[in-house]
Amino acid sequence: GGRACRWATPGKANGRLCGPPPPPEVPEVVEYAPYEWSDPWPFPPTPLVITELALRPAEFIEVLNSSDAPVALTDYTLRVAVHAPGIDWPDREAGTAIVWPVDQLMPGERIAVPVAPADVVGLAVSPLFEGVVSLWAEGRNFPVDRVDFMRWPDDAYLTRQPDATGRHRFCTEPSRGEPNVDCAPLVAREVGDRLRHLRTPTDFDGLAEGGVATGIGSVKVIVDTQAGDTVHLVSAGVWDLHYTFVREVIDGDPHLDRCDPDEAAEHLRGWAAFSRANYTEVENRRYLLGTLVHHGGADLRTMEFTPGDRIIAAQMRRAFFTVMNRVMEPQRWYLRPQDGRQIDEMRVIEGQAPLIGPNAPFRGLTYQPLTETVGYGVLEFVPVDQLEEVALGAQVIVVTDQVPNDIPLTGGLITESFQTPLAHVNLLSRNRNTPNMALPDARNDPRVAPLLGQLVRLNVRGNGFDIEAADPAEAQAFWESRRPQGPPLEPRLDTSLRGVVPLGARGLDDLPRIGAKAAQLAELAQVRSNRQDCPGPVFTPFRPMAIPVVHSLEHYEASGAAARLAQWEARPDFADPAVRRLGLAEVRALVLAHPVEPGLLAEVVAYLDEHYGDARTRFRSSSNTEDLPGFNGAGLYTSVSAELGDPERSVADAMRVVWASLYNVRAYDERTYFNIARDGVAMGILVHPAFLSERANGVAISRNVIEPIRDDAYINVQKGEATVTNPAPGVSTEQMLYRYRRSPRLVRLGDSSLTEDRVLSDPEIAQTACVLKAIHDHFQPLLDPEGAVQWFAMDVEFKLLGEARVLLFKQARPYSFGAREVPADCREL
Repeated sequence: GGRACRWATPGKANGRLCGPPPPPEVPEVVEYAPYEWSDPWPFPPTPLVITELALRPAEFIEVLNSSDAPVALTDYTLRVAVHAPGIDWPDREAGTAIVWPVDQLMPGERIAVPVAPADVVGLAVSPLFEGVVSLWAEGRNFPVDRVDFMRWPDDAYLTRQPDATGRHRFCTEPSRGEPNVDCAPLVAREVGDRLRHLRTPTDFDGLAEGGVATGIGSVKVIVDTQAGDTVHLVSAGVWDLHYTFVREVIDGDPHLDRCDPDEAAEHLRGWAAFSRANYTEVENRRYLLGTLVHHGGADLRTMEFTPGDRIIAAQMRRAFFTVMNRVMEPQRWYLRPQDGRQIDEMRVIEGQAPLIGPNAPFRGLTYQPLTETVGYGVLEFVPVDQLEEVALGAQVIVVTDQVPNDIPLTGGLITESFQTPLAHVNLLSRNRNTPNMALPDARNDPRVAPLLGQLVRLNVRGNGFDIEAADPAEAQAFWESRRPQGPPLEPRLDTSLRGVVPLGARGLDDLPRIGAKAAQLAELAQVRSNRQDCPGPVFTPFRPMAIPVVHSLEHYEASGAAARLAQWEARPDFADPAVRRLGLAEVRALVLAHPVEPGLLAEVVAYLDEHYGDARTRFRSSSNTEDLPGFNGAGLYTSVSAELGDPERSVADAMRVVWASLYNVRAYDERTYFNIARDGVAMGILVHPAFLSERANGVAISRNVIEPIRDDAYINVQKGEATVTNPAPGVSTEQMLYRYRRSPRLVRLGDSSLTEDRVLSDPEIAQTACVLKAIHDHFQPLLDPEGAVQWFAMDVEFKLLGEARVLLFKQARPYSFGAREVPADCREL
């Protein structure tokens, strides 16, 4: 006989015990010839080396004779000069000359050359204390040694470690006149919006703060080839584009507010011209533009260039080693290609630089941050098949073995299986602003296991996580801060519409009467694309209809469920998750036991018989408390199938199951958490044919979920009817970006493990992206008429049906980026 399993295995043998399918096929591994770093790297300056600087306040510059012969200092000049972005390095006459106190240094001898406040007066007036110390030899046009700096903390010392061959870092204690053996490192400093070097252990994290990629810390890099290959390490949170930094800081052009349509258009024109000059052209580009990336889960550090950048191998190598001169541990970094052309281009420099393949960050992944935030709760391990039975709540942080389809309200989530970005539990966690991460074998991890059963503080970060025992008073204060403030959010409710409602003449305005899902599908059917690649209407389910919300309210009253709910809510102990679970189960049981009003049931059956016959249909939840501002509601309610003549799939049962799901524990708790008024919630039902011949199913977002400032299409698709948002352990989905205005158009992010072929062909991807853009353009003026949503996006579900692989869209709802920050140069929210 048949058996229900948690996952599908289309095209593959069913597991004997209904267990998980085989692990995914390992993608092709791109490997390059190894690179051996020289020791030391780079070759140290000789014979004179600037080993230590104390300039804030001005005290000394230490110079070492690292050669085996005496050096006449009269043949050298030591100078301090201000140095601003976009300007070539100061020449041998620029700045202030520092007077040598002696004429000669013996082999291995060092001298601390006194520096007076007057010598650094130019630096003192610079708000960033930005400049360079250079050591010039007679007859040479390039300095023997040069140390540039900015954002110098008070009472810190810039010390070369190791003494003659290492890199400069900030220390809290000087070693004036002594070998640089030990350094009490300065742990952190104010990094602002940019740096020239990474000089403390937290410089990178400081610049990466505010980046938008989940689980990835990134710092933008600009190498200015017309200014002597000067390097700018740029804050991802302040400068979301290389272009904006160059425009304002290097070129000195005025700030443009991208919330203003005219200024946004000017910004876009400038960005386009800049991109042509610095991404498309090769010979004449001024800037080499890359990103330093820390892949938190794999603890891998890479330098990358944007997909489609026509940069050639020699430029990649030049940029990489120029930047490596400005990081603390260069041997930990690799060059990583982003597309096929870059993979091939890097073959030219095999063995000449440390190279790593594009899949490297995802091999052997041991940690996945999903929602980066802090939470408090009692840490409990609950197997995924017991989540519905255990009383949870906002004061519990759950560790579970797999990725659940849904989860009740919790204070945080740790799954032992990796998640997809669009997993329901990830969307719920982001909307709730509760920490969410994946950690294989978490229950036995030495950082987690000793804390099970205890009150903890969990902090999920892009490059790791912190979990520790928590103080009860601190936890209580945190929970109090999360309680809803202000008046409850009132759902829109209109009980004037009754009976079976075909959706042909309906739209978004009908949400108070038929619920969000039905209203959105009705509006989706109104979309007409005038785009050249996909003209015409959007294909949606055949002749859908809705059962208005008024009938759910009448059923709750007639069944006694409404009165019983009021009794439970009046109990003081209803706040206890265990009590609340018991009470809501009783309310749902009353809904399920009461007969559907005969006249309504007859009308529904007649519609199904006339339009669908004995074909299977889907009865989908369509509450008036979904897709509200700030409240997504994904996955909270229940949808089921029905079929005329099949007692196992009766229409009456389907209606009652959907109605009862309004009082699912996770739905009730979620509405309470988001301060949605208890009165006025109601459940409509959307009905349309079921899909039994799907060749593929997918979810698409009309904005780049990794980098939301870009309006690329993000598409996540799987073969057959296997789940996309919650794949089984070991199963991967096909994911890609379709970039409307950039080359290459298609960037593949992952492959399906359920087929050796592509799930979607390139033309199918292009068609999906084209229709998605038409849907976005149709819904945006309806859902965001004032343009108040900085990163407006639509979330759609689609299928490819039958041998003809017809593209059908079954749902469209607004997508929320949660707590993601708006671009720094946009003043409005």
